[in-house]
Amino acid sequence: MRVVPEQLVFKAPLNEQSTAYIKLENDDDKRVIFKVRTSAPTKYCVRPNVAIIGAHESVKVQIVFLGLPKSVSEQEIKQKQDKFLIVTLPIPKSYADMEDEKLLSNWPNLEEQYKDDIIFKKIKVFHSASPRRNPSSNHGSKISRMSPSPDDRQGLSTSTLVIMALIALLVSWIYY
Repeated sequence: MRVVPEQLVFKAPLNEQSTAYIKLENDDDKRVIFKVRTSAPTKYCVRPNVAIIGAHESVKVQIVFLGLPKSVSEQEIKQKQDKFLIVTLPIPKSYADMEDEKLLSNWPNLEEQYKDDIIFKKIKVFHSASPRRNPSSNHGSKISRMSPSPDDRQGLSTSTLVIMALIALLVSWIYY
């Protein structure tokens, strides 16, 4: 499994919503199932957060940073670094014929049953108080922020995304 980019950068203004993308590439000959976890579930919405990737295929994952309260200082931001963990598992032969939706809903069982086969990839998140630069000025940069195309923008309100984040948090509490 390859993750591009390996780091995410969200630039000022940090009290506003912004979106970044990661690409998960399955370089194996088998289908894999993955789940995206974060150390700060109330700050981010991830779509999809659980999915299946076919052999030698890739999936684009949207990460929406919901923004920080205006009262948070830059020092507080630097003290606690957010992270994402991509948990990947090759689909076991005994589950190969299972429908995708049923397989996705079976994630907690798969994770417990095949924990020795799980592959973990970490993504660090950086918040910068310096203003966003034009994406064209990022040539050759190791740390990059993928800009969404106009077709990718969902136009969801901040309150909708906050509700989605709260639901995701509740679901994670139920499953873990």
